[in-house]
Amino acid sequence: MVRQGLLPTFALRMLTVLLVWLITAFVTTTLGVAAFRIARRCGIAGADHLPAPEWLSLVGLALITALLQIWSLVAAIDGWAQTAVGLGAVALLGLHWRPVLALWRAQWPTRWDVPAKAGSFLLLLLLGWLLMFGAQLPINYDVGLYQLQTLQWTERYPAVPGLGNLHGRLAFNSGLYLPMALLRLHTPHGPAYGLSSYLYPLLAVVVVRALVTAMRNPEADARRVWVPLLLFLLLMFNFQVWLSSVTADCTTAALLALTLLWYSLHPPAKATEAQRLLLLLLAALAVSFKLSALPILLLPLYATWVHRAEDRWPRTWLLPLGLGLLLGLPWLARNVVLSGYLIYPLPFVDVFDVDWKLPYEYARMEHSMVVNLARNSAQSPYALPRQTLWEWLPNWWAPLRGFWGVMVILALGSPLVAAWRWRHPRTPDEEGWAGAWLVAWLGCIFWFVAGPDFRFGAGFIISAAVWPWAGPRWLGPAQRGAIAYLPWALFTIWVMHNLRDHLYFVRTQPMRFAQRIVLPELPPVPATVQLPIAPGLQVRVPRTGHQCWGAELPCVHCVEEGLELRGATLAEGFRRRYPAPAGK
Repeated sequence: MVRQGLLPTFALRMLTVLLVWLITAFVTTTLGVAAFRIARRCGIAGADHLPAPEWLSLVGLALITALLQIWSLVAAIDGWAQTAVGLGAVALLGLHWRPVLALWRAQWPTRWDVPAKAGSFLLLLLLGWLLMFGAQLPINYDVGLYQLQTLQWTERYPAVPGLGNLHGRLAFNSGLYLPMALLRLHTPHGPAYGLSSYLYPLLAVVVVRALVTAMRNPEADARRVWVPLLLFLLLMFNFQVWLSSVTADCTTAALLALTLLWYSLHPPAKATEAQRLLLLLLAALAVSFKLSALPILLLPLYATWVHRAEDRWPRTWLLPLGLGLLLGLPWLARNVVLSGYLIYPLPFVDVFDVDWKLPYEYARMEHSMVVNLARNSAQSPYALPRQTLWEWLPNWWAPLRGFWGVMVILALGSPLVAAWRWRHPRTPDEEGWAGAWLVAWLGCIFWFVAGPDFRFGAGFIISAAVWPWAGPRWLGPAQRGAIAYLPWALFTIWVMHNLRDHLYFVRTQPMRFAQRIVLPELPPVPATVQLPIAPGLQVRVPRTGHQCWGAELPCVHCVEEGLELRGATLAEGFRRRYPAPAGK
C-alpha cells in the first residue's frame, strides 16, 4: 500500500507555494549578501556594490547548490540538512544584518509616485498569475515517470551508487533537485515543492524594476526594458502549464535568459570583477541544472579573456577556475556515483571502472533515446541515430507548428538580422548585446545537433529570436510623457487578459478554488505491484501505465535484467549481473 503521507504533491495550495518562494528568497539572498561581503574583504573589485536582491538570490542559489552537491555525497538532504542550512542562514543574517536590512529597505519606494504604484500593481498581478499556475496539478509526463522518485531518493539517502541501474533516468544528475529537496515544506499531505517556479518571480521582478526605472527617467537604451519583458512573456507562454511540475526544463530556460540578460547589461568591457564572477556562477548553475545549457559557459570564458591583461594571470584565471571547480567537481562526482560515468548519458566519457557502472550498451541506448525522441526520428528510439539530416528533418519539423516553429525559424535565422543590427558594434553596450545573442545562437546550433527537443533549448531559442529584433530606440522607455508608460500598459493588459481563465474558474467553481488555497490537490497515485527481483530486493512497478509518481521506493516502470543489490540495503546501491552463457 502507498502511504498518503509520503506522496510528494505539486498541485500545492497557493499559500504554500508563496511560502516556499519567501523562504527561498530569505535563505538565498542572505547567502548572496554574505558572499559579496566576503568577496569585498578578499579585495574583489566591485564587490562593495550589492546588486539587486533578485541577482543576489541567484548567487545564493548557486552557492547552496554547490554545497548540497558535496553534502549529498555523504548524507541525505533530509531534515538535518534543512536544519543545518536554516541555522547557517540565521547565523549569516546575524553577522550581516546591517547590509541585509539596508538592502531590503532600499527596495521599498521612498515616494509612492505614479510609477511606484503602477509597478506595484503590475507585480501583484504577475505574482497572482504565477501562483495560479504554481498551484495546479502537474501535467509533465516525466514528473510521474522518474522525477518524483528522484526527489524521494535525494531526501532519504546519500547519492546511491549505481542508482541508474534501477532506472536509467534516475542517473540524470540535475543539480536542481538538490535545492528543491532542501527547500521543501512538510505538510500533512506530503512534501510541498515550489523551487521549479521560483525563477519566474525573479524574472518578473527584473521586468517590473526596469519598467519603473524607465517610467521615472527616460532610458537611453529601450532594450533594457523591452527584452526582459518579451523574455518573460514568451517563456510564460511556453512553460506556464509546467510551473507546478519539478521538471528542470522551465527552470533552466529562465536561468539561461537571466544569464544572457546579465551579460548584456554588464558587458565585459565595463563589468567589474564581482560582476564577472556572478556571471560565472549563473552559467555554471545552468549547466548543473541541464547539460543542454553547456554553451552558456562561453560567456564567462570570454569575459575573463577580455580582462586577461589587467592583472597578473593567477588573479585573472585561477579565481574563476577555482570557483568553477567548486561548482563542477562535486557534480561530476555525483555523476560517477549514480551511473559510473563522468557525464551520463554520454557513454564515450568512460574513465572509471566501478562495479556499479551501468552497462555500456544501456548507457548508449539512453543517449540514443534522447536524440531519437528529440528528432522525432522514424526508427526505434533505442537504435543508434543513423538517419541523415534529410531523413529525420521532415519528421522533426512536422509537430513544430505555431509558437515553436516561429521561434525556431526566428532563432536559427537570426544571423540575417544580427548582421545588420551589429554591423558596427562601436560601443561596449552594443558588444554586450551582440555577444549575448551570439552565444544564444551557438546554443541553438548545439541544441539542434545534440537533441532538438524545444524544451531542451527554449532559453537559447527564445533569446536568440528576440535579441536582434529589439532596438535601442523602441517606443516607450526612451520617451518622456505618457508614451513612457506604453510598455507597462501593454504588459498589464496582456497579463489581465491571461488571468481571464483563472477568474472564470474562481467565479464558476468557488469552492474548488478555495480548496486549492487551503488544501493541496494530490497528483494521481498508481496502484503498484511488488516484484521479488533478487535476494533482499523487491521493486514496485505500476499495475498499469509507466508512471510511479510518489509511490514508495524503489519503484520503476519496468525492471532491468540482472538487477541486484550491492549490499544489504538500498543505500549501498545497485549493480547488474548477467547469467553465464549456457555450457560454461
